[in-house]
Amino acid sequence: MATIKFLLQSSNNPAGIYVRLREGKLIDVKAKTKLLINPKDWSPVKGATKNQKDEGLKKIAEDLETLK
Repeated sequence: MATIKFLLQSSNNPAGIYVRLREGKLIDVKAKTKLLINPKDWSPVKGATKNQKDEGLKKIAEDLETLK
């Protein structure tokens, strides 16, 4: 089964959010989205925004869910 995860590759502010698609050992693709976020507002464990009560972060979380 394919997995889709979101990650940051930079600690600069703002950092671009990347999407990674993996399907077994054969497919491992990563691409940059057009979404930007402050790394302090990102949870690397969850692969999502930390505080979804903030309107801007809530919008990013919704955009990522739509992309997924």
